[in-house]
Amino acid sequence: MYLKKHLQKTAPLLAILTLLVLSCMKFAHKGGVLVIRENPAKALQMAKETREKTAAKLADGLQLSLWASDSLAPDPVAMSIDDYGRVYLTRTNRQKSSEFDIRGHRDWVPASIALQTVEERRAFLHKTFSPENSKENVWLKDLNADGLHDWRDLAVEKEEVWRLEDTNKDGMADISTRVLNDFNEEITDVAGGILVRKNDVFLAVAPDLWRLKYKKKDGTLEQKISISHGYGVHIGFSGHNLSGIVE
Repeated sequence: MYLKKHLQKTAPLLAILTLLVLSCMKFAHKGGVLVIRENPAKALQMAKETREKTAAKLADGLQLSLWASDSLAPDPVAMSIDDYGRVYLTRTNRQKSSEFDIRGHRDWVPASIALQTVEERRAFLHKTFSPENSKENVWLKDLNADGLHDWRDLAVEKEEVWRLEDTNKDGMADISTRVLNDFNEEITDVAGGILVRKNDVFLAVAPDLWRLKYKKKDGTLEQKISISHGYGVHIGFSGHNLSGIVE
């Protein structure tokens, strides 16, 4: 169990404690958008029990409370909060399957160091995971189920952005909406950073820094535009490329 804190001058200490509570949530697809809802009464009881079991010594004037469990916030990587108090989280599906850590592939080090562009990285992956090398790469999951373990399996899993809201104003998030499910090229890195603004969202997903716009009808994100390109050239430590975004 771990804690992520967000402290504001005009608000008490808020925290997200990871806790799997399947009984409190309901999944639904609204217009093709994945939505998770939690039962408010069960969520409040869960928050009380979690706080009682959490050993944390707070300074005078601070409060610790459960704002959202990981049933609403699955495996968060980066976080940003908008002007309405809604929390946006990035989530990756690529780590350990479609995005590599050089420490597990020491034989790649010389070739990785020599890479100078994103396209050279792409070429390296195409060569290393060519269809002809499928038998040598059986450790790579056949994610597209075509019978081959090749670079095309690196272009299946997607990055996600979730928006958490406290719609009934009881101090706990009760709904989570997946507002983005995208970014799945063979050169895609994890979604390591997010910055939410009134009219758009910046997302750090190497090899690009992206700007996305809100879709008016359902509030999901669309119109992705790369505003800076060329990151994540080398195969380094997994998930250690583009991260925090500051305006």
